[in-house]
Amino acid sequence: MDFLANPSVAIYTAMAVALVVWVAIFAYLLRLDAQARELKRRMEQVPGEQTAPRATLEAQRSSE
Repeated sequence: MDFLANPSVAIYTAMAVALVVWVAIFAYLLRLDAQARELKRRMEQVPGEQTAPRATLEAQRSSE
């Protein structure tokens, strides 16, 4: 492992590590985008669910 300390090899090692990190980030973002598109497609296919959900509030008596 002493050859990694050589400056001419160390720069290529650092560049290779940086490239692997950037490729991993790019792949993750592509996968996340595909999942978001699939979720959007599923949400648009739901029939009759065009309005926002509503909640009702009911008053409760406090027992004292």
